[in-house]
Amino acid sequence: FVRHGETDWNVRGVIQGWKGGDLNALGRRQAALAARRVARMGLDVEAVLCSDLPRARQTAEFLGRALGLKPRPSRDLRERRFGEWEGRAISEILGRYRLGPRTRKDPFLAFEPEGGETMPVFGRRMGGFLRRVLREHPGRCVAAVTHGGPVRIGTCLALGIPLDRYFLLGRPANVSLTLLCHQGGLWWADLYNDRAHLEGGRPAGPRGGAKR
Repeated sequence: FVRHGETDWNVRGVIQGWKGGDLNALGRRQAALAARRVARMGLDVEAVLCSDLPRARQTAEFLGRALGLKPRPSRDLRERRFGEWEGRAISEILGRYRLGPRTRKDPFLAFEPEGGETMPVFGRRMGGFLRRVLREHPGRCVAAVTHGGPVRIGTCLALGIPLDRYFLLGRPANVSLTLLCHQGGLWWADLYNDRAHLEGGRPAGPRGGAKR
């Protein structure tokens, strides 16, 4: 998984969901760095799949050029749909809903946005995506350019973390890499929310012999 690069709504703390605009200048630079990192990891990527929302498609274009592959848009990789919350500041939503003192301060978990996807529906969409990748690309590596929600929920589903505990995984940063592996019917994570390409760190390569 590669999360999309930065957008102006990211900077302003606005909920994007199925809305949101293009990458900003920093987001494009981030996408170029992530693409270079993936191309140097020796993963033998067979396909670049991406959300069909603009910020993910634009990020995937950088990856596609670096790998010599044409990105293939998929609605399954869209962010969770947040309905009436989209276009509004996260701080506004936090202020609107009263969360008890013993409730985690997370409206995305505690409430279902009107006109949006419920967490179970979102989870089924991401589960279907994972199964499709295993079916259509057996034993091969696939890059999926998507959003923070699909990265966390997809990782939860692969690793057996209940969806109502998705917050146990930190929020993926823009253009962070998450490397999920599958072999012998088992999933594991080699990387999660890795940002070495943004922090001046040495790019990490795959461990072991499993295909990613």
